[in-house]
Amino acid sequence: MSGREQSAHGLRIVGEVALGFPPPRTSYARAAYSGAEPDTQQATLLIVRPDGTVAAFSGKVEYGQGIRTGLAIEVADELRLPLEAIEVVLGDTDTTPWDMGTFGSQSTARVGLQLRRAAATAREVLLELGADHLDLPASELQCRDGAVASRSNPDRSATYAELLTDQEIVRELQDDVELTAAGQFSIIGTSVPRNDAIERVTGKALYSQDVVVPGMLFARILRPPAYGANLVDADTTIADRMPGVAKVVRSEDMLAVLAETDQQAERAASVIQSSWSEPASQLTQIDMPDLLLRTGRDPYVTQEAGSLEDGFQQADEVIEQFYYLPYVSNAPMEPRAAVAQWEDGRLTVWAGTQRPFGLRAELAQQLEIEESDVRVIAPEIGGGFGSKSMYPVGLEAARLAQSAGRPVRVAYDRAEEMTWASVRPAALIRIKSGFTSDGHVVAWESDGYHAGNLPFLGRRGSDTPYAVANIRVTTYTSDSPLRTGSYRSLGGAANHFARESHMDEIAARVGLDPVEFRLRNLTHPRFRRVLEAAARAFGWSPAASPSGRGVGVALGLDVGSYVAACVQLDVRGSEVKVERVTAALDCGLTVNPEGAKNQVEGSVVMGMGTALYEAIDFRGGRLLNTGFTRYRVPRMNNAPQIDVELIGEPETPSTGAGEPGIVPVAPAIANAVFDVTERRIRELPIQRYLDGSSSSEAIPG
Repeated sequence: MSGREQSAHGLRIVGEVALGFPPPRTSYARAAYSGAEPDTQQATLLIVRPDGTVAAFSGKVEYGQGIRTGLAIEVADELRLPLEAIEVVLGDTDTTPWDMGTFGSQSTARVGLQLRRAAATAREVLLELGADHLDLPASELQCRDGAVASRSNPDRSATYAELLTDQEIVRELQDDVELTAAGQFSIIGTSVPRNDAIERVTGKALYSQDVVVPGMLFARILRPPAYGANLVDADTTIADRMPGVAKVVRSEDMLAVLAETDQQAERAASVIQSSWSEPASQLTQIDMPDLLLRTGRDPYVTQEAGSLEDGFQQADEVIEQFYYLPYVSNAPMEPRAAVAQWEDGRLTVWAGTQRPFGLRAELAQQLEIEESDVRVIAPEIGGGFGSKSMYPVGLEAARLAQSAGRPVRVAYDRAEEMTWASVRPAALIRIKSGFTSDGHVVAWESDGYHAGNLPFLGRRGSDTPYAVANIRVTTYTSDSPLRTGSYRSLGGAANHFARESHMDEIAARVGLDPVEFRLRNLTHPRFRRVLEAAARAFGWSPAASPSGRGVGVALGLDVGSYVAACVQLDVRGSEVKVERVTAALDCGLTVNPEGAKNQVEGSVVMGMGTALYEAIDFRGGRLLNTGFTRYRVPRMNNAPQIDVELIGEPETPSTGAGEPGIVPVAPAIANAVFDVTERRIRELPIQRYLDGSSSSEAIPG
């Protein structure tokens, strides 16, 4: 269904395209997330079709988080329809409303609420139609099972299909429409299997890697051997003559082979004789702690209160420590790919991007055409975790298709994905705290140095939830030899690792149980509740660390959701075995508990990987571990038992579930390692530290 053809018979609800999600102010964010600011024309949010089924539209994309199911649940409940009657249309710039992009765990919190309002608006219209059709006051009617019926005489009813026969109705979204109260939900709050699960596990789901269009050529682009390398010369004589090669394209900064099959393109590219100029940088991962500290600039205070001088004078003891986290790869299961096709001057790009509208704007700008002449379609996406916000293969495919006069596919292999995607910034965080002998923190000074030129990445999660009267938290931007970008929770996981590790150090110094110590310094009720829920479900027994049991705890806040995690592990020689993780999440109204639990479970495993194993190795602009044989992620036999407690109140607006689960995992694991080994871990990944192959000698202090 084309967005320009959505005026077919039925009931259509329209609303503002920006979905209450205005473009951010920073120049990077405008370029990366929004492109040009959208106009304020109204777009279709929801259609009740003449057969009584419903189509709901969102510019978000589905890359594993389950929003297609969650949004369908919300619409179905508001329209009193079975879940099977709802189709959710996502990620197509021709058919869906403008959207900034799918990140920040905003799909349920923002778009879900908007679609609930659209569905509730449609329900009110259907009640009006029912009143006319049944000759009854609307106040005496109710929507139920896809029909409008009399409350006193259910036999007097009319189906939505009957009410919409030969009707073409357009209504504006009512922002103040009455939504279904929490106590009246039929589907919201119940666990529902994903409506796309069978397609995903049987291979029927179409990903960008699977897109094939008639006449398509396969591209193999000659990539630089190192960051910043420039092509000096290339001999393509042999490649030009190889079987299946349609064209060798050298344009500006790109050299590519186009062939009839992927294998033919790869073979031809492999015989090109090329020479490159490479930058002289000899930096390695060992140099990062010093680089971060030495190049820190643009201080930004995220939290400040009281007087640090007074606070440290009041303290019975003061400790100061540095915490270091290396670069890590987003490592999505699906390497990115794009297919571009030009027809009659109009460009269509199939791309597994988190930002279809942002990519559309970038394509239009780079190719000097109107945005209306570009369509971006996001198929299913096999993970992204922030790295697929930027999607350069879309532009590469479009340029090559323009040059060849035929559709072109560009696809990363695993090494390209690991090398040319962005990575989570390395971070060095200094914390100085003052506390009393009875376990009250009275002074807190934190300086966080985060690699890259995107300051907002390092600010997230940098402030402390603890009730400290005298505090200053500052973040800095530092130089980065690697391309940094978004990662699950942005800088939240790094900042939480430092803070929650440091809190455990204080608890051990004053001889208090880690849970009790945190409760002494927490006043916010939701923080206290989530910590108590996690400890209770875990079966936490109070004891000061190190207790020899191998238990650890941490808490956090991300995207408006409160989270805590307790960990049980064992250290066998130098190998850490995480045995059990219990997490508690307060994300307000939980639309689909099964989906929220899945997100927390995924966050736990991902957080375990960054805590124990994951780190990018590089030397002189070259990544050294660009495949899963050398870049270790958690394997199936590493997965612990994971229990998730969802404690959000239905009356509280929904917040994110996709990202907060990761932020307490690494510190809880590090704290548990200390509990059993008495070795305090201030550097990730832990496994390298225990193996003696870390950067610890380069870390200050």
